[in-house]
Amino acid sequence: MDKEGRRMHLSIVTGASKGLGAAIAEGLLQKGHIVHAVSRTKSEVSHERLIRHEADLTQLVETEKWFRQLTESVQARDFTSITLINNAGMVTPIKRAGEAELEELRLHYDLNLLAPVILSQLFTKWLKPYKGKKSIVNISSGAAKNPYKGWSAYCSSKAGLDMFTKTFGFEQEDQSDPVKMISFSPGIMDTGMQEVIRSSSKKDFHEIERFKTYQTEGKLRSTPYVAGVLLDLLETDFENGRVYDIKEFL
Repeated sequence: MDKEGRRMHLSIVTGASKGLGAAIAEGLLQKGHIVHAVSRTKSEVSHERLIRHEADLTQLVETEKWFRQLTESVQARDFTSITLINNAGMVTPIKRAGEAELEELRLHYDLNLLAPVILSQLFTKWLKPYKGKKSIVNISSGAAKNPYKGWSAYCSSKAGLDMFTKTFGFEQEDQSDPVKMISFSPGIMDTGMQEVIRSSSKKDFHEIERFKTYQTEGKLRSTPYVAGVLLDLLETDFENGRVYDIKEFL
């Protein structure tokens, strides 16, 4: 509780400097949360309840160090709910299997899969004695279920993340104070990631023309809208280990 007796909520958002991450951070601030936002670049969001962190989550040692420092600066008992939103991710390399450099693949899987897994492990250990509501969201993609030529890395990293979500939720079933984890597939949005996709080539990404059409026909959803759908979902009694798709809420 704060000095005026209001319930306090803490949220941690990765990849919060732009796109969906920035929209989620802004939405949480509007709901009164204290938000810890981590990104490699300076956040576009500014607020008295926003604490910025700079960390490169493609470097796993740095990822662990940042999160441990954060937990040392926070008193969990001061909050009625604590949420981790694993939003940071990349779509590159947009190349067929056998054509990407090994370092490109390491960076991709470290950011898209290993960083959220490690942060979720640290979050769960940190809050084991905590009795309040504790939640983790992994931002997924329809690519987790659908193969695309040129997206062998992206499709497989998101599929791995979704299976981690399902298994994590299953494991938490017999815990007295479980952490609830979901994956959330936000659909096609007007973000920098879409620009990267459109700037690739037909050779590297077979579906490039379809993704260009999404922009020209105005089919890309705004990030504030998508963030709003997710944050409304988090205020419900959502199912642990479930992979949610934004199409369920349209």
